[in-house]
Amino acid sequence: MAGRKMDEKMDGIGVLEFLKAKMEKVLTRPKVFIAGLVLGGILVSIVFTAIFNIGKDVGTKETSPETLSPTVVFERIVSQNEMVTVSQNYAIVDKSTDDKKLFDLIEIPFTRNSFWYRYAGTIKAGVNLENAEITLKGNTITITMDKPYVISNTPDMQKSGVLEENNNVFNPIKVEDVTAFERQCKERSESEAIKDGKLLEEAQANAEANIRAMFNSAFGDQYKVEFVYRQ
Repeated sequence: MAGRKMDEKMDGIGVLEFLKAKMEKVLTRPKVFIAGLVLGGILVSIVFTAIFNIGKDVGTKETSPETLSPTVVFERIVSQNEMVTVSQNYAIVDKSTDDKKLFDLIEIPFTRNSFWYRYAGTIKAGVNLENAEITLKGNTITITMDKPYVISNTPDMQKSGVLEENNNVFNPIKVEDVTAFERQCKERSESEAIKDGKLLEEAQANAEANIRAMFNSAFGDQYKVEFVYRQ
């Protein structure tokens, strides 16, 4: 009996010690939890601060305004390479005739063919900006570049074509005959367009007005823009 009571007493002491240890563990957990929260908060704060600073630095680099100067504006202008400043439509109606010749000298009778042809297109003129140069002296900007020229001559094939033809069995009209006549019309259209100089004069005046407008948009009337053309 005495041994049994001693065992029960020992068991009671073991239970009390177990409960005491549990209570101490529970009481110490809030301290660990609070310490974890504090440490976690510090780490989160550091991470967010670093991300914010990085984003701020990147944003500053991307959005930093470029210093505007006449040279910068000029570089943007010449990046176009060519500036079309005038466009002119034309239409040539003419007749082509051809006779077979003996030794390319004497026309052979009854071998003539002919056709009426309409050749229409558009001529565009302007300036070449690729080799243009800028000089800045005080408040005067000087642009040096080549004289205006014909940039393109594009036929309108919907309006161009043979209007009437008189073929000849001894000298039929060939495709190469029409092609050669088209080439002549194209050369003629350019020659007539620049013959009196008005087309290129208009191209020059418009080019100067366009370039001045670009500088005025950037600087107002701060600079005077002048032009020099190479011979």
